[in-house]
Amino acid sequence: MKNCSYCNYSNYDNATHCRKCDSPFAAEPGTVYQGRTHMIGPETAKNIRSRALSMVVLGLLIKVYWGGYGPWPTIDFPILVTMRTWAEPILLYGGAALYIFGWIANFI
Repeated sequence: MKNCSYCNYSNYDNATHCRKCDSPFAAEPGTVYQGRTHMIGPETAKNIRSRALSMVVLGLLIKVYWGGYGPWPTIDFPILVTMRTWAEPILLYGGAALYIFGWIANFI
């Protein structure tokens, strides 16, 4: 026999509720809040944004150093010029778009 913790009434061992005060002996299973689940998550979004900022900085360095915006001589090798023409927009605009995606991914 087990006693009720509220009214001290003696109940059977297999009872789940008290016969006198109807209070439960064990906690009833209920819904536990698990928190919000993310598809991408804040940690991954932070990594995406940091890599996007690195891309933008690298694109700006290419624009300044290979573009002739400083007092230093411009690098005019044909291979590097062709690389600059496609690498600069990809890094600048792609990095900006990836940064915006990383910011939105915080909430996805």
